[in-house]
Formats: sequence, C-alpha cells, structure tokens
Amino acid sequence: RIRRPPISTLFPYTTLVRSQYRGTLRGVYSLKGLLKHQVPWWFAEKYQVRVVDGNGSLLASKSKIDASATTLSYPVSLDPPGYGMVLQVTAYRGADNLAQTLIATLIIILAAAVFWSLWAVRGLIQRRLSAEQALRSEYAFRKAMEDSLMVGMRARDLEGRVTYVNPAFLQMVGFSAEELIGREPPMPYWAPEEMERTLLLHNKVLEGKAPHEGFEIRLMRKDGSRFDALIYEAPLIDADGRQTGWMGSIIDVTARKHAEEVARQQQEKLQVTARLVTMGEMASTLAHELNQPLAAITSYNAGCLNKLDSGNFNALQIREALGKLAVQAQRAGQIIRRVHDFVRKSEPKLAPCDLAEVIDDSVGFIETAARNRGVRIVREIQGMRPELMADPVMLEQVLLNLMRNGIEAMNGLPPERRRLTIKLGQVEAQMEIRVIDRGPGIPPEVLEKLFTPLFSTKADGMGMGLNICRSIIEFHHGRLWVENNPEGGSIFVITLPIDRQ
Repeated sequence: RIRRPPISTLFPYTTLVRSQYRGTLRGVYSLKGLLKHQVPWWFAEKYQVRVVDGNGSLLASKSKIDASATTLSYPVSLDPPGYGMVLQVTAYRGADNLAQTLIATLIIILAAAVFWSLWAVRGLIQRRLSAEQALRSEYAFRKAMEDSLMVGMRARDLEGRVTYVNPAFLQMVGFSAEELIGREPPMPYWAPEEMERTLLLHNKVLEGKAPHEGFEIRLMRKDGSRFDALIYEAPLIDADGRQTGWMGSIIDVTARKHAEEVARQQQEKLQVTARLVTMGEMASTLAHELNQPLAAITSYNAGCLNKLDSGNFNALQIREALGKLAVQAQRAGQIIRRVHDFVRKSEPKLAPCDLAEVIDDSVGFIETAARNRGVRIVREIQGMRPELMADPVMLEQVLLNLMRNGIEAMNGLPPERRRLTIKLGQVEAQMEIRVIDRGPGIPPEVLEKLFTPLFSTKADGMGMGLNICRSIIEFHHGRLWVENNPEGGSIFVITLPIDRQ
C-alpha cells in the first residue's frame, strides 16, 4: 500500500514489456498548484474551490475572500483515480463587499426606475390615446354640427383670403370649396352692382371696424341670382390667444325681407283703411266745420253783389269784404287739404317735422267734435323744441286716434271735468307727447290686452286702432304705452328719438 501525501496525488502506472512486469511509474501532482494554475481568478472571486478527501478533510483550497456559511455548494467526484477525492465549489457571500452591495442596490434602483418609467409611459400613452380619441370625437361632433347648420360659416385670414367654408355657405352661394378656399378679394360671390360697398365693408372688417350688430349686403350666387345676407364678423383666435383671421356668420334673409315688405305693404293698407274709417266717423263733424267758411263766403259774396247792384259803395268796402271772403276760402281750403293729406295712400315720407304743428293739425281735425261733446282741449307745448325726422300724416293718425278715445272716455262726466290735455316736451334725447284724459281709466285686466290686435272695449270697434298706433310709433323707432292718471283717467305716452337719421 502506497501512502498518499495530503498536498499531492499519486497516479501509478505499470509498465509491461512482452507481458512481463518491468516496474512502476509514479507521478505526483500538487493539488494547490493545480487549483492555482487551472482555476481562473475571476472564478475564485465568486466561488470557493476546495479539494477534500472521502472523509471530508480539506486537501487544497483556492479563495481570495473568506466565505460565510452557505448551502450553495456543488461537489464533483475525482474518481477514478482520486480515491474518494471530491472537487467542491461553494458560492460565498462577502459580508463586507460594499462594491457588490452597491452594484446590486443600483441595479435594483435602476430596475425600479425602468419599471416606473415604463408605467409612466404607459399612463402617458393611455392619456394620449384618450386625448386623440376625444379630439376625434370632438372633431366629428363639430363637423356634424357645422354640416347641420343652416347658417353659412366663412373664415378668412388677416389678408382676406378664404380659409374655410361650411356646407351651408357653399349651398347658399352655389360654389364648391375648391373654388373658394384660398381666393383673395374680389370674391366670385360679390354682386357687381354692390362691388364698391362690399369692398368697403370687407376692408372695415379686416381693420377690426365691423359693426357688432352685423350688416346686410346683397350677394350673388354662381348662377347669377342675387340674395340678401346678414353678416356677423368675429375675430378668429388660435390656441395661443393670437388673432389669425375673421370668422363670418352669414344668414340668408331674402325670405325674411320679402315677408317684411309684404307685411309693410299690408300695414300701410291697413293704416289707410283706418284713416278712411276715421274720416268716415268724423264726416258729420268735418261737414259742419267746412260749412262755416262756405256759409261765410256765400254771405260776403251776397253782400258784395248787393252793394254793386245798389251803386252805393266805395272800393274800400268792397276790398274789405273780398279780403274776408278770401280768408274763409283759405280756411275751407285748409280743411280740404288736411282731409286729402290724411286719407291719401302714399309711402311713408320721413322729413324734418315740428311736432307742435302736427298737434295743431290734429286738434284742428277733432276740435269741433270735442266742442260738440263739451270737451275742452288744452295744449301745453314746450317753447324751444328740436325738429325730428318723421311722417307727419302718420303721427296725426296716432294723435287723432288717441284724442278721439280720450274724448269718448269722458262721456257722462260733469262738464267741468271734461278736459283733454296734450303735452309736448323734450326728455333727454327724446320728444315726449302725453295725451291725458280724465275718464274712468282702464281696468288692469284690460290694460294687458289693450294693444292686442282685434281686442276692443267698444261694441262696434274693430280692435285695430291702438295696434296700428303702436306700429306707427315703432316704425319711427319710438314707444307707445299707457299709464293711469293720478287725477283719474288715462295717460297715453309717446316717445320719439330726436337724433334718428
């Protein structure tokens, strides 16, 4: 039996020559040398490499760091020819290896940061996808809304080039989007006869001087037909708050203007009819008023003839009689003129008008009827008063209607209370007319419906008088309303603007 040293191993080799024993060759290897030269340094930094015998005794070892207790070990048997020797590789934990701990910590932190970044990116992607979906939905909603609008929409940049048109505007003018987008003035839908005015309004819009209440203009379709449009312009602002152009809303008002014209014509016919009815109701009064100057003319004419027949006269007497006759003829002519102007059918004519003269003419119509009913008409007119633009015949119609209502309202009152007051004065930038009676007044339930068409408190009334009066005043951009008179009766108030052009 050969004795093995602890730090080396013996490998015997028997030599036979011609099947005869010649001797034994013995090789001795150092286990420490084997581990030193055959195990890489980097491997020894991570693992402890040992050679142990069959009893677990340590024969050789290679390690740069002391290993702590661990169960992470892997044995490799060296038999044969190791006689029970085992190569044992054991992983160790370096308790004081700060670099490894720091690296591991950094790796964990980096992994956590990467995970957090991925999670944040996932959230951003989800929010972006949600924002894109919301944007698509918003665009689809806006597109559907714009396509369903009956109002034409047209956008222009700061140089006046068309940048956007909606289907309603394309249908309105008859052009396609390709024919309009990018076009500069003059536009193909501008009417040639309105070219100068249209260009002036276009420049005002680009200068930021477009009227806030909009403006009306006549435009031209592709087929050459014209239509009236009401246009509102507003600044076009981008997401950064900068103005990039102008957005215009275009409304086709041709049908509306036609309806307004028809309504205006019907209203004029109704007003003329109402004036004829008024004159018919006042026929007896006018006949009596006209009879007085005619009777005086007849009397003066007979006197002149008698003087001429007698031969006892002088030129001064005849001249005086003829002068009085001429005055009565003028008076009769004024009565006929007023009736003719009042009942004739004509377009409303706005002209500089003195309301005091309108009141005097109106009182001249109705004064005889008031006197027959025992009503005294009192005029309170401001001395210095401005003229205003109005149609005097239409205003006479309003005053006659209001005065006649006031006179009729005072039937049955004691004579001392039968007084109709007409006041004229200036209140700030308006002229104000008050028609004041001292009748029984108007009940609250009637007051609410007083200006309603076809409503009347009279048995034989048409219910159109006050409604027509209000329409006439509103045509003059004024107001008409009624108040209770503190002394009893009613006060009808008319206000008309002075500065109306």
